[in-house]
Amino acid sequence: MYAYYLTGVGALFLILFLVFRDKKSSIKAIIFKTCTSMMFIAVAFASLHENPWGNIDNVLIPASLIISGLIMGLIGDIVLDFKIYLKGISDKYPAAKKDSELITYMGMGAFGIGHVFYISACVLRFVNNNLNLIWAALGAVVFTALVFVVSIKLLKMKFGKFLAPAASYSVLLCFFTAIASICIATDGALKSTIFLLVGSLLFLLSDLVLSMTYFSKSEDYQKTGPMNPESRVMIIVNHVLYYGAQFCIALALRFI
Repeated sequence: MYAYYLTGVGALFLILFLVFRDKKSSIKAIIFKTCTSMMFIAVAFASLHENPWGNIDNVLIPASLIISGLIMGLIGDIVLDFKIYLKGISDKYPAAKKDSELITYMGMGAFGIGHVFYISACVLRFVNNNLNLIWAALGAVVFTALVFVVSIKLLKMKFGKFLAPAASYSVLLCFFTAIASICIATDGALKSTIFLLVGSLLFLLSDLVLSMTYFSKSEDYQKTGPMNPESRVMIIVNHVLYYGAQFCIALALRFI
């Protein structure tokens, strides 16, 4: 039960983070965000400890990969919130824009590597048919293409120089969701596969919201109210979805 208790502590840190986090962020917000992210890593270790099969080799390797993915998430969390912090001090720090772009690449890289770890864990633990990997990869590419067509053609989002890395990252994220879906299709609705699928779906929704925050057309940022990509509502929705995803993935280790 410790894993669930730690999840509750993580929720409290998340609330504190959201209290201090606005579109300009702050050092306090970064500290509380780091604490929240550390909690989903703590939940992962507690979950593995409470897993009755946690000492078996075919569990330890996938579990280690998932924990590695969560650690990459922690790194990505810290990096990306410094991007928001730099935006808030751009008038005092001339190199803020250039550093912010570098931070965006680093954040995408960290989360992308994390998804590679998640995918690898699912493949090693659940996938026994290579044909399923091919179908999952094709599905990820097609879904990513559809999302970007809608984003660019209909929503007029501006990815600019981040188009290629954003698309590559999206393929990995969608691949994770497709693999998690295949795990349920082939192994049944186990608690572990359900947690992984829910986590991947929440991750996908979170990143869709985040992409609106980063890449919406310029006039959207002039809107008032919750539909502004940088509104407090968007910030809360994005982070609740994201942390819900990471805690679900961590809790999957209780049953994997």
